Amino acid sequence: MITYFKKVIKYPVIIISILAVIYLGAEAGYQIRYKLELWEEYKSAEKFNQAIIDMFKNDTYGGETPEKTFNMFVEALKNEDVDLAVKYFVLDPDRRENYRKEFNDLKAQGKLDEYVEWFPEWNDWKQIIKDENNITIGFEWYLEKEETVMWPNGAGENIETILPPGYYTRSIFFTKNTNGIWKIENL
Repeated sequence: MITYFKKVIKYPVIIISILAVIYLGAEAGYQIRYKLELWEEYKSAEKFNQAIIDMFKNDTYGGETPEKTFNMFVEALKNEDVDLAVKYFVLDPDRRENYRKEFNDLKAQGKLDEYVEWFPEWNDWKQIIKDENNITIGFEWYLEKEETVMWPNGAGENIETILPPGYYTRSIFFTKNTNGIWKIENL
């Protein structure tokens, strides 16, 4: 009877042992694969983060003051170098592309010169905002005589507008990037 019992128990124990080995092997394989996937995702995220850091480090278009950035930007537009002009804006691809489209449209219409002439000289701008970290600055200006300017209408189009003398609040904002370079935040 003991021999019979040993024979009856022997096969289920072997089958259970084989199933346990298969399960443990599969679980170990799954865990290893899971850890490898996590490691690959971590490395991918690390590589992406480094690319972003490098992109900001390599963004050196602008000046050490808002005035220098503004003057370089205006000079680029005067030379009809739209690609260079948009590099003076903060590193935001959508924003840069919107300005690139606007400037290229003006250029195609032959109105980029008029648009550039609309900008007051740097000394005509009046500082209106300066945050406590000395990072963002906005400017406004006073118009002494009547001028005809191309004014954005908010729908991505520019319309010719006559501005009488007076105080105007169209602002330009600058932000200092991590390299200490001033970039145009908004225009």
